Amino acid sequence: MATLTLPKTFINLVSSGAAVSAYSGDDRADDFEVPGESRMYAGGRRRSIVGAGTIATYPFTLQLVPDADVATLRAWAGQLVQVRDNLGRRVFGVYRKVPATWLGKGSPVLWTVALAVDVLTFDEAV
Repeated sequence: MATLTLPKTFINLVSSGAAVSAYSGDDRADDFEVPGESRMYAGGRRRSIVGAGTIATYPFTLQLVPDADVATLRAWAGQLVQVRDNLGRRVFGVYRKVPATWLGKGSPVLWTVALAVDVLTFDEAV
């Protein structure tokens, strides 16, 4: 059986299908949460109040990103994107911040970009 290993993370703008890809950083994380809180009631009893659904954030780092792709990622901030990573994960979501770190002098100018995508519910059916 053949196996395809992709070394890059792919970000597609859902509205147009346009794509940006870059090598992935070694960091892997998933921030998963159920909305809710704990409340104190009469007699000192504490109870959990839990809401429906989940809250998830998918942070990742892109390496060796050219200037043009950084500009594209900044233009897509706040819009629905699909992210596919080199581990086979796929999420739909939105990011609002594009922090980029310059890798130093050189040609072409390259950046490391750390994004955090707020995972959204998205139905691909037409």
